[in-house]
Amino acid sequence: MTTSQLECFISLAGTLNYMKTAEQLGLTQPAVSKQIQSLETELNCKLFNRTTRSVILIKAGTAFLTDANTIIDTFYHSKERISNYQQRDLHSLKIGYMDPHTIYLISRILKPLFVSKPNVIPEFTQDQTDANLSRLSNSQLDLIVGMKDAKFKDSNIHFTKLYDEELYCVINKDHILAKELKSHKKKTVTTKDLWEYRQIISVPPYLIRNLFSRRRYIIPVNEEVDNAICANATEAYSLLLANYGYALLAGYEILQHKDLVTFKWEESPHAPFGIYSKSTVLKDKSSMEYEFIQIAAIATVFCTNLFLL
Repeated sequence: MTTSQLECFISLAGTLNYMKTAEQLGLTQPAVSKQIQSLETELNCKLFNRTTRSVILIKAGTAFLTDANTIIDTFYHSKERISNYQQRDLHSLKIGYMDPHTIYLISRILKPLFVSKPNVIPEFTQDQTDANLSRLSNSQLDLIVGMKDAKFKDSNIHFTKLYDEELYCVINKDHILAKELKSHKKKTVTTKDLWEYRQIISVPPYLIRNLFSRRRYIIPVNEEVDNAICANATEAYSLLLANYGYALLAGYEILQHKDLVTFKWEESPHAPFGIYSKSTVLKDKSSMEYEFIQIAAIATVFCTNLFLL
């Protein structure tokens, strides 16, 4: 399948006239006809009903038109982007991450990186750890920011640990527990403190594969109260702001909000948080990946100190 075939098809689907299509594309009518016939042969499907008087786009052609437009748009967008990269000496930095809240940390790392490397264009991929690690192995990603996967082993991939992640208790400031803790001037909570209250449970699938999962429960669950289960931290925050209950969230998921307060959970397990990269990257101190990792080591120090403010 070629772009010439697709352009002829898209134009003919719009004009339903071989002469007009030939004029639009600067081709002869026989050339347009040949492109359409070769496309139908390749697809093993008729796209038009043609008579001496009319051209009709049939059902199969209508169904294919959306795909044809997508393919052509993607091709020319990619072509233009590559051309811009060459002309302006642009460099992409493909970053994978697992949880939307990781973006706030990534933004802190990118800000100083743009100062030293203004021609960097970041591209993001949100997916589970194993899927992103596969992309990194195949050079579809340059870096992955997130929790370490304890089961992943590949000598060509290196994990740079930034800090040990833990879980924090986030509560609405109007919650009875928050008021009680404040009255006692406590900055930490225990499982005993939390046990009788409703929990907003948010455990992303990738956490199950790392060190948090070495216990029977990643987090303590009192099944005698009406807990809510969320698919991600964004859903958990909607319930926190509605004052449904408390949530135990990883440090990188914590957002500063005037209606919420955060306490250190004393019994929290710990797991490494950091950056995956190709092992060869660490040997090239001039690379974007190396500089990103170095900046991240500084940025995460500030971020972890902000959790309990």
